[in-house]
Amino acid sequence: MKNRLSLSRDALIAGLISIVIVILLNTLLLVAALSLLSGVISSELLYALLKGLSIFSLAIPAYIAARATRHNYLLHSLLVGAVESALLLLMMTQTFSWEGTLQNEVARQMPLVVMVVMTLSLIAGLLAKTLNQREDS
Repeated sequence: MKNRLSLSRDALIAGLISIVIVILLNTLLLVAALSLLSGVISSELLYALLKGLSIFSLAIPAYIAARATRHNYLLHSLLVGAVESALLLLMMTQTFSWEGTLQNEVARQMPLVVMVVMTLSLIAGLLAKTLNQREDS
């Protein structure tokens, strides 16, 4: 009988590595966009585009982990999403806004960040499951 909660180490490692890559790419994209496009595009539009892109990219590590496995898609995607949430919360507490008057605002946003990341991870896991099952049939 197969263990229902078995984890694929390779899938989890792929998801965890992709977290680092996504965070680095988001940071590089932010710096490049602010330095190259700040005079071309209005700051409000640039902020909205970058925020939308960074929120969408949060689902990528969970999708990679779920797609790399052939079982327990949701478990893999939610585990990677939990690690990603923890890293994002850690990064939120290490910013300058945590030290000053914005500390309460940052603390209020933390549950929202976890909820968004875990929801995106769940959706990514369901999408990977659907695509994997479609390929297998």
